Amino acid sequence: MKLLIVPLVAAATLVLAAPGHADPDAVEVSAVDSTEFITSLRQVGIVFDSPAQAVAAAEALCGLAANGETSLELLNDVTEANPDLSVADAARFAAIAAKTYCPHQLNKGGGGSK
Repeated sequence: MKLLIVPLVAAATLVLAAPGHADPDAVEVSAVDSTEFITSLRQVGIVFDSPAQAVAAAEALCGLAANGETSLELLNDVTEANPDLSVADAARFAAIAAKTYCPHQLNKGGGGSK
């Protein structure tokens, strides 16, 4: 399944622009090697036009989670932005993104509650 992430990144940009609180457990995104993320996506059969866009979408998902979106809402965001992506692949993408770019969100049980 092909990942088309531009709409997700555009929507998340607005959310990420909002002021947030610093999380001492947060991973500095610039410190993460994106090669592992891209390799993990390819291993589960998720393809995309641009590795940079895939990374941007992963970072955007982490931002949305940090701003309180639940796991279900994040999954909806991925599937709505990528209609050719199955729900299972969207879940794989979100899980790999969280593991790579925001593992502290996994410790909190995914996105925040509303």
